[in-house]
Amino acid sequence: MRKQLVCLLIFALTCPRIWANAGPDRKQIARVKEKVAACLEHHRSVTIETYDDRLLQGFVGEAGTDDFTLVYNVKSSTLNYADVKKIKWPSEVSRQAKIALEVAVLVGAMFGLVVLFGGLRG
Repeated sequence: MRKQLVCLLIFALTCPRIWANAGPDRKQIARVKEKVAACLEHHRSVTIETYDDRLLQGFVGEAGTDDFTLVYNVKSSTLNYADVKKIKWPSEVSRQAKIALEVAVLVGAMFGLVVLFGGLRG
């Protein structure tokens, strides 16, 4: 009897994942709802990872109280908020940085051409 009790105690202490809830909690669902609302408002391209390890990309088409529609290519898929593990989108800062870099390269190229042609003239 004592061995069985010790084995049960060791098992209970070393295997807590068995009793852990694998699904999302209410806070996680609320965060997903907020992010979906932000995506819908700003019409952002998103990447979604689900609890069943699917990776989906597209735009949020519409959102309800329990689920939302993800539109990609010409297809659409309805996802429950509780099924979403992560939802991300490209940072606005990175887009702005890319645009600023492209403008700087363009201005630099124009300046280089002006200097080159001005040097050839004189």
